[in-house]
Amino acid sequence: MASLLAPVLASAQTESRPACPTLARASFTSAVENREPTDDISQAPVDTAELFFYTEVHDGSDQTLYHHWSLNGEPFVDVTLEIGSDFWRTWSSKTLTGLGMKAGDTWAVSVTGAQGCELGQWQVSLTTSGKATAVPETRNTPAAATERKRSPAQNNTGNPGHDDTAPVDLSANFMAIEELLNLGDTRGARSAIKRARALTGNAQQLAELDQMDKDNQAFAELNQLIRQRDIPAARQKLQELMVSVPAESPVYPALQGRHKLLDQLNEMNRGSAALQAASAP
Repeated sequence: MASLLAPVLASAQTESRPACPTLARASFTSAVENREPTDDISQAPVDTAELFFYTEVHDGSDQTLYHHWSLNGEPFVDVTLEIGSDFWRTWSSKTLTGLGMKAGDTWAVSVTGAQGCELGQWQVSLTTSGKATAVPETRNTPAAATERKRSPAQNNTGNPGHDDTAPVDLSANFMAIEELLNLGDTRGARSAIKRARALTGNAQQLAELDQMDKDNQAFAELNQLIRQRDIPAARQKLQELMVSVPAESPVYPALQGRHKLLDQLNEMNRGSAALQAASAP
């Protein structure tokens, strides 16, 4: 009997797993207008403020698409995109201002589906040229799916070209870190902190960035507690961080935002408890 049931169970599991969506188009672009990319680029100026990655997906209704952004081979941020129909155009973007971009840096995006579908990888290089370079017309279709490769993380050493005693202006970097934290992107913030660290050799700034990295990791733990709806533990963690993190740190505004969120979740829990009490026999 078991031998007869095995093929049936295997067939049922196969039928319950949706097929991978078809990636009809995918490219880096300078902008998206009217749900269409304005161009298809392989290079972009180093002073580009924002990069977009565009995808057109067929036969993937109600599935999930992921854009995995990486910088110089190091994972930066994962973007989750819901596919609303069998013909769906969607895109993600990354703000580059304040990240200390330099010529030769390479951004890449790997596209996957929720069922482990590897749909391909694309990249764009930053150059000193003042104009984005278009991809040749022969690259209008996605490349074959490739395995995502990650290079070793860059060393967290200061830039030896800077005077160890002279601080540098990191205000734009701090603004970018604060923006990422307000979005809850702690992994992106950690990469931005590492980028800022590479720009200075000043001992005090390096110490501040090291502490910022620790605070960012603690903020990630706070977010995990909130996602788990462990409100008491999250409140305790938040109180500790509000005391230990200086008000001028880019992490502090994000903590204030989580304070408001916890208040809202607490009110929702009270409302739910009151509703259950009212409906009890």
